[in-house]
Amino acid sequence: MSDEAPGGTVLTVAGDLRTVRGLVAQFFAGRGWQVHERGPGELSVETGSLRRTVFLGAFAGRRFHLRSQIELREVRGGAQGAVEVHYLWGAGAGRTLGGSVGRARASRRHLETALALEQQLRAGGRSVQARQR
Repeated sequence: MSDEAPGGTVLTVAGDLRTVRGLVAQFFAGRGWQVHERGPGELSVETGSLRRTVFLGAFAGRRFHLRSQIELREVRGGAQGAVEVHYLWGAGAGRTLGGSVGRARASRRHLETALALEQQLRAGGRSVQARQR
């Protein structure tokens, strides 16, 4: 077990749960990630080749296997509807199959993806507030 805190980004997005969930799923699918619905407010996303990552570790390049959980929660009490999008990854993401180089690669890729998700949601004209977990 790692002493490091899990990584993640929380985006507060204007809109209803169904719409925001669809936008988030569309974003990941459009980037080649597999999207699995785990419930009304939870998605599991993954990309890359697990087989290639097992054999090559951190040297799997762009096909390095990544997995993440997306939790969506309605924000109560505001005049407008809003949803918190919790894009979460473990502190040791990439470490098991790629060592410290794999962990650094996974962390960098997750952060880049979180920023791209934020930018795409903003580009759609939605109010978005971001914070790191």
